[in-house]
Amino acid sequence: MSPRSIFDLQAELCKTMGNATRLRIVHSLREHPKSVSEIVQDTKLAQAKVSQHLAILRAYGIVASKREGRDVIYRIANHKLVRVCDLMREVLAEQADERAEVFEALKEK
Repeated sequence: MSPRSIFDLQAELCKTMGNATRLRIVHSLREHPKSVSEIVQDTKLAQAKVSQHLAILRAYGIVASKREGRDVIYRIANHKLVRVCDLMREVLAEQADERAEVFEALKEK
C-alpha cells in the first residue's frame, strides 16, 4: 500500500470541511471554545446533529475537545483553518462583485 499523498490529505480535509453544517460549527467556535449546548444555541441546529458533526470534525483533527465537569468543551484545533475559511469568503465576495458587474453591464445593453 502506497502512502497517501499531500493531495489525498488535502482532498480529505476539503471534503470534511465541504459541509455547510460543519462550516457553521467552525464559525461558531472561531472566537473561543464552547460547549455543545452553546454551539447548538449559536447555530440553531439540533443537539444530535451538532454532536454528530463535532465527532467528524474531531476525527479529522479540525476541532479538539476536553471535558470540564459535565460538559465537553470544543475548540478549533488549528486557527489557520479559520483563516482558510475567511479567505474562501473573500474569494466568494470578489466573485459576487464580479458577477454583479457583469449583470449590470448586461442590463445596460
